[in-house]
Amino acid sequence: MEGAVSAIITRAPPLSTLRIMVVDDEPLARSLLVRLCRSVDGLEVVAQSESGTAALEAARTLQPDLMLLDVDLPDMSGFELMRALQTGSPPASIIVATSAEHALTAFDAGAIDFLIKPVRAARFGEAMRRARRRSESALNGMPRSTPKMALTPAGDSNLPDPPRLLAAERERRLYLLDPAKVDYIESYGNYVRIWSGAVAYISRECVKELAILLAPSGFVRIQRSKLVNLRALSYIERPGHGLFVFVLSCGTRLESTPTYRADILRALYPADFSKRWSIQSRAQLTASIIE
Repeated sequence: MEGAVSAIITRAPPLSTLRIMVVDDEPLARSLLVRLCRSVDGLEVVAQSESGTAALEAARTLQPDLMLLDVDLPDMSGFELMRALQTGSPPASIIVATSAEHALTAFDAGAIDFLIKPVRAARFGEAMRRARRRSESALNGMPRSTPKMALTPAGDSNLPDPPRLLAAERERRLYLLDPAKVDYIESYGNYVRIWSGAVAYISRECVKELAILLAPSGFVRIQRSKLVNLRALSYIERPGHGLFVFVLSCGTRLESTPTYRADILRALYPADFSKRWSIQSRAQLTASIIE
């Protein structure tokens, strides 16, 4: 037909299916995770398990790409199940828990993400995008990588993703902040204040979730309401009684609470804590920090 225009329509290739196993002893929590999986294109739930033993057997038979794994199971911990599956080509794991208490341990054990119950759809989608990138890297012949804790250099190719930019406001303007340039973060009513030098920005995030998202970038929770960037430190003082005083390069001093002592030491010395040192060894480790 004269004057007709031909058009070539290209379609994006279909998503490869991520085969997922959900492991949780609580039926309601398990059901929620399954519903979230079914709401995302390209995900298939191949098995559900309510115990570590059943999950171990199913994982070895079905070989899923990803496990959504409760940290507390009736017969073993989620971390013990991850270790039991380390031979061969283990599935990626995302730890699911009721609090952020185990977040640093999860990343240290090789989990690719950490979710807090009840899991929000937006946060679940972010975790699935990370899992898919990891799966596609493996299919392209790249080694499966796990997040590096604490002071891993920013250029390390084993980090799962580039640093997550933080959306924050200041004087009615929206900024995207590089976490590497953030000194510390603190609760501020229903928001958080993100400090970079003497400048503060306001964000709608919460400390609990930022502690998880920023752990691979070197942030550690030192109080219920504060996160500190270990790369922003000048030195650490140890006044005793399980407390630490973080003196930042900008001159700010932040004191920890005893509740977060173990998390702080784990972030500073991840390799040592992975060996499950005795109480005496941990005391010696603590004594090595600047008086």
